[in-house]
Amino acid sequence: MSCCPEGSLGLAVTEDTKRTLSGVVDGKVYYAPPPAPSSAGVVVIYDVYGFSGGRIKSVCDAIASCGFHVCMPDIYDGTNLGEKGMFENPEAVAWLKGLTVWDVQGPLVAPAFEYLAQKGVTKFGAIGFCWGAYGVCKLAAEGKISAGVSCHPSLVIGKMFFDESEASQVEATKCPLAFLPAGNDPDHYKDGTLAKLVEKAGYERRVLGTIIVAI
Repeated sequence: MSCCPEGSLGLAVTEDTKRTLSGVVDGKVYYAPPPAPSSAGVVVIYDVYGFSGGRIKSVCDAIASCGFHVCMPDIYDGTNLGEKGMFENPEAVAWLKGLTVWDVQGPLVAPAFEYLAQKGVTKFGAIGFCWGAYGVCKLAAEGKISAGVSCHPSLVIGKMFFDESEASQVEATKCPLAFLPAGNDPDHYKDGTLAKLVEKAGYERRVLGTIIVAI
């Protein structure tokens, strides 16, 4: 059992501490400011490696440098799936499932929206990495974001835990979505199958190589 397809790489480093970060950890969120005043914000939902996984904070900084307020909530409260034994450990899987349930995860993501609103953000987007794609689709289904992006999306987590098909998750969304699959991700992320479901809701669809974009 895993949220990633066979052949996916694991975490390269626990945390890349060599990079200089432009953002700050404020309580249970990481916040990166834009270089100029902006009313647009992005909520970042990390992968199973958590709040301190690899380069995730510097990725937030890079997004912020494009003109967005960026906020990443610490859903796992300082830990991650790796510390618990990954998918090989049934207790770790049960822990992850408990935090994937949207009635649990949703309230843990909500403070990021509140934080951004305090910064003057009036238009919100979200980006999720691997496991985080599930939360992005839920936010899109609730109408809380104007656009969503999923990198190396692992919507299969919904199927694994809750018998929610990847198609049903996408069909429920109410905003433009972009899927940025990795080379070994399933074909339905790369051939436009899921993007067409977004198109059915009235959004234009574009296919750019192995990157599927529905806007």
